[in-house]
Order: sequence, then C-alpha cells, then structure tokens
Amino acid sequence: MRRVAISQAGQYAGLATLLLAAIWILWTELRPPATAANQPRHSIAITAAPLAGAGSKVGPFRLTSAAVLTSPETSFGGLSGLAALPDGRLLAVTDAGDWLLFRPGAPSGEMGSISMPGDVKSDRDAEAIGFTPDGRTLVSLEQQHRILGFAGHGPPLTPAGEPLYRTDTMGWPPNGGGESLAVLGDGSLIWIAENVVSANGARTALLVAPSGSTSRIMIDGVDGFAPTDAVALDETHLLVLHRRFTGAETAAAISIVDLAPVLAGGSAAPGRVLARWGRDGKWPVDNMEGIALVRRKTGPPIVYLVSDDNFSAAQRTLLLQLEITSALVPVSVR
Repeated sequence: MRRVAISQAGQYAGLATLLLAAIWILWTELRPPATAANQPRHSIAITAAPLAGAGSKVGPFRLTSAAVLTSPETSFGGLSGLAALPDGRLLAVTDAGDWLLFRPGAPSGEMGSISMPGDVKSDRDAEAIGFTPDGRTLVSLEQQHRILGFAGHGPPLTPAGEPLYRTDTMGWPPNGGGESLAVLGDGSLIWIAENVVSANGARTALLVAPSGSTSRIMIDGVDGFAPTDAVALDETHLLVLHRRFTGAETAAAISIVDLAPVLAGGSAAPGRVLARWGRDGKWPVDNMEGIALVRRKTGPPIVYLVSDDNFSAAQRTLLLQLEITSALVPVSVR
C-alpha cells in the first residue's frame, strides 16, 4: 500500500509539472509581444555610418549621401515602406508591424507599433505607406492583403475608417502581394502586386478611385526584378523601386511609369528603366524596399531609398539620398 501511495504522489507531481508547463506555454504564446499595439511610442538611438559613392551618378540621379543605419533597439530594422513628411522627416513601416519616424542624419528617432488587430507576423506584415490629400496615412499589408487608414500624416497612427479589401487580391501570393502603394493627387491609389506577372513581364496592379471603384491594370516591370515600392512623381507618372535579391545576386532599379493610358480608361501603363545598380556598381545596395520623394521649394526633388534587412545580421539597413539631376521625360507608349 505504501508503494502505491508513493506512486500516486509521483503521478500527481508529474501532472502538476505538466500543468505548470502548459500554463507557461500559453502565457508566453498568447501574451502580446513587445511590439504589439499596447506599447507606447518611444525614442531610440540611431547611428548613421557613411558609405562611399556620394557624388556618383546613375541615369538621371546623383547620389548625394549613403549610410548604414543601426540601433541598439531590438525592434529596429525590417524597413519596408517609406514616406516623406513636409518637415523633412521620414516615416517608415516595418514588416513586423511597427513604424519608425526619423530625420536623416539625426542621432535618434521614434518607434511605435501600428494599431491593428493581431500579433503574429501574418497579421502585421506592413509593406508600404502613403499620405492622402485629405490628411490620412495609408499602410499596405501583405499576407492578409489590405490597406489600413489612419488619421493624420504621421504618428500617432490612430485608425480611421474600415480596412480596404479587394476581391482581386484573393489570388495574390501571401508573400508576393501588395508590396507597393502610391497615392495620386486626387486620392486615387495604385496598389502593385509584387509577384503577379503576365506573360510579357508586366505586373498586376489595382487602380482604386476615391469613390472606391477598382480597375485591374498592368504596369511594365523590369526583367528579373520585383517591384517593392512606388511614389507619385506627378499627376500621371510613378517612380517605382525594384529589387533583385537572391542568394547569388543583389541589385536594384528605378523605373518611371506613365499612368496616363490607364487614367484614360486603358489597362496597360508603360514604363522604362531610369537607373539600375548592383553590388559591383557605383552605389551601395541591399534588399531595397522603400522609396520616398521630397519636393523642395528650390532645387530639384530628392529621392530617398531604404533597404529591408529582414532583421538579419547578414544584411544592412541602407538609406540612400538621390538628387534628380535631369528632367524625367514622359515615357512613350510601346
């Protein structure tokens, strides 16, 4: 009888251990992560280490500065979308669902979480950001393809309105969908899928009018590259950033796309390459994913490019500043 009692006590102890382990697993799995929306904005240190290449030209662009950005903040990195505020600061979104607000060259910035439901990566994979004429900030997300709207241009990102879903995106690959988002002057959206390609290499995109009506259009791609971000150059042209990022090669390109044909009711937007560079080129390169345009009162516009390091020690967060040195002439229809 004593041996049975000891055996039962051992069983109870084992069950208690399993129960405590289960409680611990549930707590660690279900509790909000450090980057969840319940975390307030906070200041972070940013170091910008200059890189060579300033002054060199590729196509109609001159590289005015290039730097590697680093921070002791563990959530820093993964910058996938970029937009420029009127005061010269840049707002970036990460593919972990955070935002970063910083001024190029400044030793610090601010970070916080984008307010959205869900805490896993597939819920929070932010890839592009844009500002609307009516004063909202839009964020495009992959995996669960949608566009979120927020009040104001910049933090705090307070939700405004319902998420924008479109049935056309149901066929987009989870990790190859709404990588690029550009906002036109009238509030229309150009939402470009990264990996939905036609037989001639054109990329699928959606033209979403301010009324909500949506048209499927095709945008000229760059052979061997995928579009990762876009910004409106004027009322009828986009600058599109493209990347080639494989184990064997890393390269980037910028193209100009003529939207006039699709704004007139057509389905194809022609484009041409303005600049292309790789690891052996004049400019630094990594997994380039974000583009922003700054229009100045005097002097040519400035283009900022940022790379997504995928939170990997093998990659870098690059910030490139380009000056447009010559007129970007409209493309002709092929």
